[in-house]
Amino acid sequence: MPIVAIACAIATRQGASEDDIKQLPKYRYHNSSLMRTPNNYTEENCRTSLQLGSKSLDSEFILPPDDSECCICLSQYLEGAELHILPCNHHFHSQCVSKWLRINATCPLCKFNIQRGDTLV
Repeated sequence: MPIVAIACAIATRQGASEDDIKQLPKYRYHNSSLMRTPNNYTEENCRTSLQLGSKSLDSEFILPPDDSECCICLSQYLEGAELHILPCNHHFHSQCVSKWLRINATCPLCKFNIQRGDTLV
């Protein structure tokens, strides 16, 4: 990202604060196709799930396998990766979206503003 864009964003304070970013739910990525069933066979339906810390299973967020990549860095999620889910339900690697939100407090995909709770477009 150009230095001018960073300086402009800092001057106009378009980015989210560290407190705003810490409020976002954090999940761990788990690929159920890597898990084994009780009969020791791999599951055929490669669904993926995200689990919130040490909370119960109702904190699971299911992702379709073809939606298991970060749209910022364009990398597939690896087992155990830490993800943030924005209020608009878009998900990204925690590190990728934290860097983005410090500069611009909107979702990189739909422009939902995490501070105001609305979309720019």
